[in-house]
Amino acid sequence: MNETSLETTVLILLFAAWYLVLMARKTARRQIDLYDLAMLSTVAVIPAFFVLFPDTTLAITQITGVAFPFVILFGALLAVLFLFMHRLTIKLHRLESDNRMLIQELSILRQSQQQD
Repeated sequence: MNETSLETTVLILLFAAWYLVLMARKTARRQIDLYDLAMLSTVAVIPAFFVLFPDTTLAITQITGVAFPFVILFGALLAVLFLFMHRLTIKLHRLESDNRMLIQELSILRQSQQQD
């Protein structure tokens, strides 16, 4: 089993703590919602998990048949990224639909005011 150096562990844990505090502050300021907090927090939690539990990481690589643990790490982060992008795409489509409807309603309202 490959041991992670203490410096690497500390660096990843410091990044995870800093990033989680940053995301919590943004959530408290209502800049992001709770779902986004959960999704974005995985960017810090997944690498921290891989560093703190190397035996579990190796077990996952053996179960999946992947040779290198970092492939699983980046695969998990990529899956989170795709989920987040999917959610943003849905939100954007919903906003575009709402915007289109509001523009149409505004046009009808202006037309009715001009006729009066």
